[in-house]
Amino acid sequence: MKSDLAERIASNPDFQNLVRQRTGYGWMMAMIMIIIYFAFILSIAYFPSILAIKIAADSPISWGILIGFLMLVFAFVLTGLYVHKANTQFDALTTKIKESA
Repeated sequence: MKSDLAERIASNPDFQNLVRQRTGYGWMMAMIMIIIYFAFILSIAYFPSILAIKIAADSPISWGILIGFLMLVFAFVLTGLYVHKANTQFDALTTKIKESA
């Protein structure tokens, strides 16, 4: 009985659409973060003098510290975007699949 239900769900076009959307969106978000992270690491390796420049003349904070902090903020924003999409679009599709099963 459970395998019959699993087969019906797996063959449901809405389920296949949900899997495709979630996988694609997850990979897109991961690639965005990886590109930003590696760009920061490569800038540390090849342009350390630029990242060492202070934001203001009397400030103890450099551009490298600020960019590193903004990367963390960006990671939280990406997480928030994914959660928002999961709570709206993905959950609606999940509910539709449950009702049809």
